[in-house]
Amino acid sequence: MRLTVRKTYVEAKAPVRVAFGTIAGLETVEVRAEQDGQVGRGEACPMSIYGQSAEASVREIAAIAPAIEGGEVDRAGLQRAMPPGAARNAIDCALWDLEAKLGGRSAWALAGLEAPPSIPSDVTIGILPPDETARAAAAIADAAMVKLKLGSDHDLDCVRAVRSVLPSVPLFVDVNAGWTLERLNRAAPALAEAGVFMIEQPLPPEEDDRLGGYEGAVPLCADESCHTRADLDRLAGLYAFINIKLDKTGGLTEALALAEAAKARGFRLMAGCMLGTGVAMAPAYMVASLCEIVDLDAPLVVRDPADAALRHDGRALHLFGPELWG
Repeated sequence: MRLTVRKTYVEAKAPVRVAFGTIAGLETVEVRAEQDGQVGRGEACPMSIYGQSAEASVREIAAIAPAIEGGEVDRAGLQRAMPPGAARNAIDCALWDLEAKLGGRSAWALAGLEAPPSIPSDVTIGILPPDETARAAAAIADAAMVKLKLGSDHDLDCVRAVRSVLPSVPLFVDVNAGWTLERLNRAAPALAEAGVFMIEQPLPPEEDDRLGGYEGAVPLCADESCHTRADLDRLAGLYAFINIKLDKTGGLTEALALAEAAKARGFRLMAGCMLGTGVAMAPAYMVASLCEIVDLDAPLVVRDPADAALRHDGRALHLFGPELWG
């Protein structure tokens, strides 16, 4: 086997503001695993909020590559040889893709999953002034679900702006760890009145224990707070949902194990993503097939249509073929 890695930049159609900054594009890392004329690909999007960078991920991949190429580390061994994160995700997904191609079976068959022809997915509205939020909501009137980013001084006005034009579309909000407990408790009644069905990551992960003082009725979802199965014990009783992202779990292998373990613990499941191309979205689609909430709208966000690859029609994602991945 031969492993190669490269960095690339995925540009967004327009900058998206979130609580921790504005995203105009992100560097991604792609791994190619080649054997017997077949090529498996995996892509990761390292994020600085997790202490990751594309450069560091490339170094991590280069360090483990000789052991993988020499047959000392396989996909199962990779889970022990590397910590969870973007670098392991790129390798893990490349090995899934290669295994499927070498065996002449789909990744779905390898995972023992059914492949749905489409999966409803949300459309995201970034942090904008309330009047611009209303216009953005009007432009996605056909969305199956809307995610609204919060973290400004006008959060509740923006929620009301969405509801003024989309009174009945399922709506949840994502705070990206930008609030305090006090602000969460103040906002929760108004969010409930607006029909917001879930609040994603209201507090920084290091303040999770403060959520014992949450007084609202709207369920909470752990994103930045939940990476792998090791996090579930401390999140129990504080969050109703967990958001599963391959760049946090360190690949599809742990993501599927996390989904199973979390469901057994009574958590409700959400699938999410960073910015990336179809090579990253395809294995995330597999995770999404197990989830109640799907936040995989990157194909709508990326500027280059060739990067989108996996089709999102504004309401749903549509099943990818083996020419893309798996």
